Amino acid sequence: MRRRLLDWVTTPFLLLPAAIVLALMVVIPLAVLVWFSFAPDGAGAPLSLDSYRRMVESPLYARLAIKTLWTAGLAALLTAALAWCPAWALSRLQARTRNLILLAIVIPYLTSYLLLIYSIFVVLGSGSPVMMLARILGVASPGASLLYTQAATVVMLVYENLPLMIFVLFSGMQRVDGSLLSAAGSLGAGAMRRMVYIVFPMAAPALLSGLVMVFVPMGGAFVESQILGGPNGLLLGNVIADQMTRADDPSFGSALSLFLLLGMLIVTGLLAGIRPAAAWLGRRAHV
Repeated sequence: MRRRLLDWVTTPFLLLPAAIVLALMVVIPLAVLVWFSFAPDGAGAPLSLDSYRRMVESPLYARLAIKTLWTAGLAALLTAALAWCPAWALSRLQARTRNLILLAIVIPYLTSYLLLIYSIFVVLGSGSPVMMLARILGVASPGASLLYTQAATVVMLVYENLPLMIFVLFSGMQRVDGSLLSAAGSLGAGAMRRMVYIVFPMAAPALLSGLVMVFVPMGGAFVESQILGGPNGLLLGNVIADQMTRADDPSFGSALSLFLLLGMLIVTGLLAGIRPAAAWLGRRAHV
């Protein structure tokens, strides 16, 4: 009884630092964002729905929101697909070799993202090895380039978030017991069958976590699309940034930010709803 009473008294104090950080970094900024979206002319002005009415009346912003979520979702899926095999290979390596490879993988993630963005100019430019190979294969015309297209934005988003996805999948795949794979192999299951029926179900929770972790920053990206996407790669984040800076309309920018946040919450909520089923698959595969 004394221990329970002590835990009841000390728990709020232990949670206090995290609560303060959460309030300063999330709750208060979000409250300010909501307030600005209803107060077009500043703190002393009466609240109005003008920003939301302007957003609803023009179909442009709904199309940009759908395009933004689609781009982020496509980039997240491509990131997961590219990270799956490296993560699985790393999970089967010995610790010393694995740590060296993980160190090499994390270096681009620690590099300035502006430097990474401008490095893509060399990769996707008209004279790059990638475009030369595409011309040899006959899928690109002479002088063609992927720069200033939506595809360039997707490539950049994948490139930025690939190390993070590899780490998340690697942490989940490490839990796959090698004895399960050996037992399945002894019963006649091939490599693909073991991957589908054992590895994938057990790594599914990590996969969903990785998708959420890369989808959220991808959905709010705007520098990548502004530099690499050009006019065809415009996303909702670019419009929000312009409203906050060039147009000097924080009210409308705040309303667009909340609109984008709502869409991202819906997508992440759907992924979170799938997570219990993925966890059940993992337990089922282990059994």
